[in-house]
Amino acid sequence: MSKKAVIFLGPPGAGKGTISAVCQKEFNWKHLSTGNVCREHIVNKTDLGQEIAALISQGKLVPDQIIMNMIEMWIVTHQYNIDGIIFDGTPRTLEQSAFIDKMLNVQFSNFKTLVVKFEVDENVLMNRIESRVVCGNKDCQRVYSTQQDNSLQPKQFMKCDVCDHDLIHRPDDSRETLKKRLDVYYQHEKDMLQYYKDKGTTILVINAQEPVEQVFEYIKQISNC
Repeated sequence: MSKKAVIFLGPPGAGKGTISAVCQKEFNWKHLSTGNVCREHIVNKTDLGQEIAALISQGKLVPDQIIMNMIEMWIVTHQYNIDGIIFDGTPRTLEQSAFIDKMLNVQFSNFKTLVVKFEVDENVLMNRIESRVVCGNKDCQRVYSTQQDNSLQPKQFMKCDVCDHDLIHRPDDSRETLKKRLDVYYQHEKDMLQYYKDKGTTILVINAQEPVEQVFEYIKQISNC
């Protein structure tokens, strides 16, 4: 059975990171979150991190070349001893889709590409984002929710269940910034989906407003492809 390159397409707050954590545990797929990689640079205050932070605060995308270089280096480092890679947060443009597709075909041809499209109502996204908190430990960054009766609530108030680090609100998790990010995201998603359809790539469309357990059941459909 070939390894999987599973591309999660969906706007911020769609639950891609949460489902990625479940898939890592169940399928031995490694989670590649460009958001987390970027935030590591921001936390470490590298020159790149400061540039990325400025772009995010304005609701802009990180330039393709920066993203593509990070992706290639990450795969080279993590490709061994795993059954698949989850691309979360990238590709975000048609150009990134084509780059990743070419890179996988040339350098990592043992990975089969699959796409999962997360669909969520915009009002639901807004509520999720405004209540989202994450572990402040850059080596953990587990995602939680402060919403009442949400399955992602931490066991202890504003403390990570895994490493006991303080939970924080991301600076870019505001309604105003999210609206800008959504407008940009949906401009690109249509082109990316058409690209994968033209390539004959398997695309699974799921209702990501359902409970995490149900969303994972949908993901299982492609685990044996």
